[in-house]
Amino acid sequence: MNDLPDEKQVGAALQYMADTDAPCAKLTARVKALEFQCKTIRALEYLDATGTVAERDALSYASKVFRAFTEDYENAVAEHETIKARRKRAELTIEVWRSLNANRRQG
Repeated sequence: MNDLPDEKQVGAALQYMADTDAPCAKLTARVKALEFQCKTIRALEYLDATGTVAERDALSYASKVFRAFTEDYENAVAEHETIKARRKRAELTIEVWRSLNANRRQG
């Protein structure tokens, strides 16, 4: 098996990059928005809780709303990191192909 990229693989990598520009940007924005939402959810849950400061803090973290948010946030980060890793691999495929072709032209 030849592990070096050919023109077909480079074309597929370029197409993947083009196809994932907007989804990647949307995932980046979603993760950033969720980071702000985290503070809001915690604050609202804290205000609804009763007890000492430590108890209210613990209750805000343990609330159903915050736990559901945490799962949503985890999924968004995982999806974002997956698409970033795939895009990086596509970039590297293109770069390896470019290097190989540059070496062939020089040799």
